[in-house]
Amino acid sequence: TPAPTPAPVPDPTSPPTSNPTSNPTLAPSPAPTPAPSPTPTEAPVPSPMPFNTGPTGTAVATVLDPDSTSTRVGITNTPDTTRAYDATTSKLLLKANPAGQPGFDVTPVWPQTIVHGIRVYTSSDSISRDPTYFILSGWNDANGEWQVIAEGALSLPSGRNSHRNPLGHITSSTPTQGDPNFYHEEVLFENTQLYSKYRVIFPGTERCVSQVELPGLKICSGAGVNCAESAHCCSGMCLGGATCSA
Repeated sequence: TPAPTPAPVPDPTSPPTSNPTSNPTLAPSPAPTPAPSPTPTEAPVPSPMPFNTGPTGTAVATVLDPDSTSTRVGITNTPDTTRAYDATTSKLLLKANPAGQPGFDVTPVWPQTIVHGIRVYTSSDSISRDPTYFILSGWNDANGEWQVIAEGALSLPSGRNSHRNPLGHITSSTPTQGDPNFYHEEVLFENTQLYSKYRVIFPGTERCVSQVELPGLKICSGAGVNCAESAHCCSGMCLGGATCSA
């Protein structure tokens, strides 16, 4: 019987033989889904300010007609303040008291009005007396207090409006435009509040103007306001039963 063949004895100096390890296949990572970019919100574009804003009324070149009544405010001299709204270039000089807030209070003939701006016409006086700032306030019987409607800087043209004579040149404006034949500055603002009186202040030591216009509306509905006479007609309504002629 042949002797069995012994199993080979491994050489202890030889490195062990191992099965090759295959590189693992990694599952592909899903691509991240980007968050949707928010749509930019555009700032709203302001609409042009409509001239007939608020209650129904009739647009006028100025709510201060020549029949309006006025009183002096914060001045030491005694000018006729009606020159500020007599529809002429007659000069109005305001010399301030120590408070330095010269101006005038005025009550329009029409009981309730809304103003949308202020127009200031230069005088025949020195440029140094031109107003450089204005404060416009309103008052009505409902609150009994002056409320600032608008204020701001003025930069009147250097051109002078001739005085010509004590009556001055006649100005002619529209609800949307001052008289282009005379030097003036116009400032428009938003306002829907009704007032029965106005206060115009031109801060400084001495201020001189030839005309102040407050373009706006004579209110004809919603406030029980009618005309004092047919000449002050507004949308077919007249106070005391007078008949409108327009």
